[in-house]
Amino acid sequence: MTGARQVWVLVAHEIRRRWRSLLIWGVALGALGALYVALYPTMSRYIEDYMENAPGGMEQYFEEFGGSMTVEQWLGSEFRVGIAPIALSFLLIIMGARAIAGSEERKTLDLLLSNPLRRSQVVAGSLGAMALSLAGILVIICILTYIAALIAGVDLGPGGLAAALVALWPLCLVFGALALLMSAWVRRAAIAIAVPGVIMVVMYVVESLAEAIEAVRPYRVISLFYHLGRPMEGDFPWTAVLLMLAGTCVLGAAAMAAFARRDVYT
Repeated sequence: MTGARQVWVLVAHEIRRRWRSLLIWGVALGALGALYVALYPTMSRYIEDYMENAPGGMEQYFEEFGGSMTVEQWLGSEFRVGIAPIALSFLLIIMGARAIAGSEERKTLDLLLSNPLRRSQVVAGSLGAMALSLAGILVIICILTYIAALIAGVDLGPGGLAAALVALWPLCLVFGALALLMSAWVRRAAIAIAVPGVIMVVMYVVESLAEAIEAVRPYRVISLFYHLGRPMEGDFPWTAVLLMLAGTCVLGAAAMAAFARRDVYT
């Protein structure tokens, strides 16, 4: 069996083992996207009314809407600093942390390595499983959100929605790959979760605060969430996406090197 075939078998095994939980994640976040769509008409009118009577210091916060808010601006903001990006990133962090350190704690890593698999293939299979699992969840979110838009009569283009979710894919993979690196380096899944989790939360908080506080805006460049841009409005962040994919590959290669040098305790 070729190396690529072995990796694919491992990826398929991981997805089959997790398909129920992945479906639940997709449906739950898809329902959340549908709720955002359902809330859009009300929130749009609320913001327009608020803008007419807003205090002097608050117009700046809503200036990007130009007095009215489109559904692309509403959903784009939610997909950038809402629940979905942090929830999906945390899901991949958990998957990455449990791939090696978690398996070692459960005393199953030695059983996995007893198969004709190189350690680099274990890392590649784990990263591939994260990538395909996330892609499946994003497809479910896209379908459910778009169906909700059709039902609600909201003029939402499928291209912009798909672009926003595609931009989320490499961002979440970066955090998952970092957790995989920590999992290959340390022996505690809790540590492998905590390190990328703290980094993710800090970036998320910086971008969230920068939306409302002028003094924080110069620091938002350190946040990956900021570099998502506004793909739903036609500004797809090609450079950021390619750099995040490259970062994922670098972190994956570092995880392979770290795992190759460590002993496995059973």
